[in-house]
Amino acid sequence: MDKNLFQINVLGSSFSIQTDEDPKRMEEIISILKSNTDIVEKDLSIKDPLKNLVISSIIIIDELLKERQKVGGNEGSNSEEVERLTLQIMERIDKSLE
Repeated sequence: MDKNLFQINVLGSSFSIQTDEDPKRMEEIISILKSNTDIVEKDLSIKDPLKNLVISSIIIIDELLKERQKVGGNEGSNSEEVERLTLQIMERIDKSLE
């Protein structure tokens, strides 16, 4: 499958990622991330980009886990994968902010 390049501009940081994910899905993911970071910045008055992204990630993951529980997902094994992916995302964010 072809890889697509996506430009992400969030909280004053700009970087590109390359993925074979469906472009419409990636746009939706980026839109959800931007929406959550905007809400955290506005409603919680958190200006620090790293703190904002961590809190936004927690909110998004919480929503994901709630949805998985609704459909009878196995939270135990899924939470390990969510944690691994969250740490991976946070490492990428840290690198992009350096």
